[in-house]
Amino acid sequence: MSVDLEKIREILRVEIPRFIREHPETRHEIWGMMLELFPSRQETEQRFAQLEHRLDGVDRLETEVREFRRETAQRFEQVDRRFEQVDQRLDQLEQRMDRLETEMREGFREVYQVIDRLETEMREGFRELHKAIDRLGSRWGIRNESVFRQTVKTLLEESFGARVESRVIRGEQFDIVIADGQHILVEIAASVGPKIQERLERKRKLYADEVGVTPARVILVTAAIHSRRAQALREAGFEVIEPEEETLGEDV
Repeated sequence: MSVDLEKIREILRVEIPRFIREHPETRHEIWGMMLELFPSRQETEQRFAQLEHRLDGVDRLETEVREFRRETAQRFEQVDRRFEQVDQRLDQLEQRMDRLETEMREGFREVYQVIDRLETEMREGFRELHKAIDRLGSRWGIRNESVFRQTVKTLLEESFGARVESRVIRGEQFDIVIADGQHILVEIAASVGPKIQERLERKRKLYADEVGVTPARVILVTAAIHSRRAQALREAGFEVIEPEEETLGEDV
């Protein structure tokens, strides 16, 4: 249903004033109805004041939001700068690690070269020792062990910088060569029997328990040993220095 706005305006402009003039007793009733329908000036002003207060709150909120956004942006910039600093430090650390790794490789290369040189010198030394044993064995059958020990001591200390010691541990005689921090047990015997492996194992354990250092090598120096016995010792981890001539029997 359509509303005739012109008719409504005519009623409000002409008919209501005429009705009030003809029926003045309805003036207050109509006024009350108008007050209910339309707010008074005071109410309007109060509403405007409330609205302005709300608008002020919105302005403050907008200001706070802008300030929060600005502070947030600053904090993110600070975080970005810190991440950049961390990245720079990580790059520096990686560079240092690379340099350290290079230096360590160079250092280990030098150490390996020194070890190779020492091993070569030790091999040469024991080759000379082997020759000396052969010479002594052919002359005296290594019967004069004191002369033999002195010869070996002089050879190793003066020619190869090793330290040669003799110790008695729990009644056992030990001849030790100390070279480059390694302890080498040398067992000297004119000839050996079936229990030589048991003897060498016992002396190796006894030395480790007493001194606190496990021998790096255990060397048997002898002028008389059967080839199969020498092979069994070598397979058990012992080194055997013997004359080159093999003319020995099983029960030597």
